[in-house]
Amino acid sequence: MRVGTNPAKSQTGLDGYGLHRIIVPVYIPSLDGYFQHAIEVLRMCLESLRVTASNKAAVTIVSNGCVPEAIEEMERHLGWADQLVLNRHNRGKIDAVVTIARGSYEPLITITDCDVLFRDGWIEAVEELFQRFPECGYVCPFPSPAGAWHHTSATLLGALARAELKYEKVVDDRDLDRFAHSIGRPDLFKPEHRNAQLIVRRNGATACVGAGHFTCTIRREVLAGMPSEPSLKAIEGQSELRWLDLPPDAIGSWRLSTPQAWVNHMGNIPEDWMREELAALIESGVSETSGARSIPAAQRRWTGMIPVVARRKIVRLIEVTRLRDALFGQR
Repeated sequence: MRVGTNPAKSQTGLDGYGLHRIIVPVYIPSLDGYFQHAIEVLRMCLESLRVTASNKAAVTIVSNGCVPEAIEEMERHLGWADQLVLNRHNRGKIDAVVTIARGSYEPLITITDCDVLFRDGWIEAVEELFQRFPECGYVCPFPSPAGAWHHTSATLLGALARAELKYEKVVDDRDLDRFAHSIGRPDLFKPEHRNAQLIVRRNGATACVGAGHFTCTIRREVLAGMPSEPSLKAIEGQSELRWLDLPPDAIGSWRLSTPQAWVNHMGNIPEDWMREELAALIESGVSETSGARSIPAAQRRWTGMIPVVARRKIVRLIEVTRLRDALFGQR
């Protein structure tokens, strides 16, 4: 039987929630073949996250049916990371992160692969776009010029209506080359993606239209646009499309990315430049917060209230006709 009174009953309140939560799903089922170097890649990812974001965001690490050695590496980071979730079986990227995101109270939620190297300043760069563009519901800290016309109808029509949309060269080719190399597709970015990028500019702030999903930050409101059923997929393009790429545009939010690469995709083979960048990052010390942070409430432009099917038809018409040349002056 119970003896005494649980001291928790006398507590008047608990700590509140911050602005930002970061969710890192990890799948390392073995240490051979494709996963031969997975522990080192994971360590570099988490160490770079510790230095750049541990004082600025709550972090959840999710083990999806990982081997004990991988779990030990994740446990090493408990302390600066506030949650470690152990799934006995692989629940897949989408189901693992969406379950946690839906149970989070932070206004911003970053979902990132575990083979990403974070640079100092990435979290500030992401939050700045939410500050400058309250219509935005989804930000990637890496430019995605090849995706400017994909699932961005609310962005394109909204920026067009405000006369904020233009083509300019703002992305460094070296950033594009490094990403294309990391995924084994050196021809990913065509000349039209490199010559100029589709951007929005407002009061001195610049963002690229379109965003990838290997690392992305969403407003909590975007969760309402995600399917309610589970994905039941390990890692598959249609799952990321339906649960990450489509929902922001479906609810009328903008999808943007930073013009500079604030993160790097490492792939599954560690390289010397990654080790060197991480060593310099660690030597610089943990990045401190700069006072209280907040973002304005989400805004929805009248263009975002147009039914999504109609919006996408309008954007498709612009993309494939001479209207595109008339509006932007080039392809």
